[in-house]
Amino acid sequence: MSTSPQPSNVPRPPDGSEPAIGLCLSGGGFRAALFAFGVLRYLAEAGQLGKVRAISAVSGGSVAAAVVADRWPELQAGGFGITAFDDHVCGPFLEVVTRKNLRNRAAGRWALTRVGPKRRRLGSSLGVTMTKHLLRAQRVVELPDGLQVVLTSTDLASGRAFRVSQGFVGGWEFGYVATPPRLSLSLAIAASTAVPFLFPPVHLRTAGLGLKDPPPELSLVDGGVYDNLGLEWFQGWDRGRPDGARSCDFIVAVDASGPLRTEPRHFGWGRSLFRSQSAQYAQTRASRVRWFVDQLSGGQMQGLLVQIDKEPTRFQPPSGVERIADAAEGALPEGFADALAGLRTDLDRFLPEEAQLLMYHGYWSTHVRLRHIRPDLALTRPRWTTYATVSTDRGTYLLGLLRTGERRSLRRRSGR
Repeated sequence: MSTSPQPSNVPRPPDGSEPAIGLCLSGGGFRAALFAFGVLRYLAEAGQLGKVRAISAVSGGSVAAAVVADRWPELQAGGFGITAFDDHVCGPFLEVVTRKNLRNRAAGRWALTRVGPKRRRLGSSLGVTMTKHLLRAQRVVELPDGLQVVLTSTDLASGRAFRVSQGFVGGWEFGYVATPPRLSLSLAIAASTAVPFLFPPVHLRTAGLGLKDPPPELSLVDGGVYDNLGLEWFQGWDRGRPDGARSCDFIVAVDASGPLRTEPRHFGWGRSLFRSQSAQYAQTRASRVRWFVDQLSGGQMQGLLVQIDKEPTRFQPPSGVERIADAAEGALPEGFADALAGLRTDLDRFLPEEAQLLMYHGYWSTHVRLRHIRPDLALTRPRWTTYATVSTDRGTYLLGLLRTGERRSLRRRSGR
């Protein structure tokens, strides 16, 4: 497996100042959310979580971002430590996604509205179900403002990103306005996760919003159609950012998209639609990654790229940086990155083993990169070493479990 490109210039540790960290959380259903939680858990243990100022998120990453923002006061009260993160963020999230199938529950909610007077779209039902089971805030403005979250969808009218945050909504095409007090968080999440062909667009009426010459209604779909990493928000900061947007000087891009694998098969009409969509997502992701790496290499930005399909044990540090031999000693054995990257991008019930392995991989992927690129922000010796040694039999079992979890299914892992 190839290694990801890394910048040749390593940013020097700040001269006494604390970095403002920005996170980009990619799409990819609960796979992406769980991988992102591994990154966040590492930052909590390293004492860096409190330095996160803003999260730009797409699809599954938007779910993770909203959950973290929703619990930000508890994290702050707990000193942004790993205990507070486990107790208030990770634990409650796992309790839901490893016991309940939110996708099927959303479908059931939608089906019930078909026979009632107030019909709801499938995407809206998904948003309502997610907020009911995972969040306390019901309106966007109810999210605590300690952490700014930017939830991204794609506006089909303009073909550009449409963003929703606690203090503003809008985009480059129509400008930004103050977030309407009654704008539901379920709508923002539904729009960000509305994958084409699986979910219909989410519609937002623009009357009274104050946007610049918008159509009467915006049709919003998955933000990954435009930018599956959420990276653009932090790039080109001088172009059209609203008042109140929080700039960050160290960007951690968390990419749980996974690779587009070669499939030597015949593609008919139906399969070609989904395959074409996958190819489009892959190319969008690749262009954003190249852009980000070029900016890191050129010194325009500082940060790192954490990718789910890269083996921590094969990480190659930037030119001029000596490789730390034991940096990946607790990481999963080789082969797990590929298996985890192949897990379904779904919002169904995940097995506890799937969830733990995704988070563990995100945790160690972050450590290896941060230890080389910004050692002042990294742990010397991480404490989470559950899978540091995996027997051959245990490894074979876990890999088999991951392989069976690659595809969506209405019956498998249906939960309650």
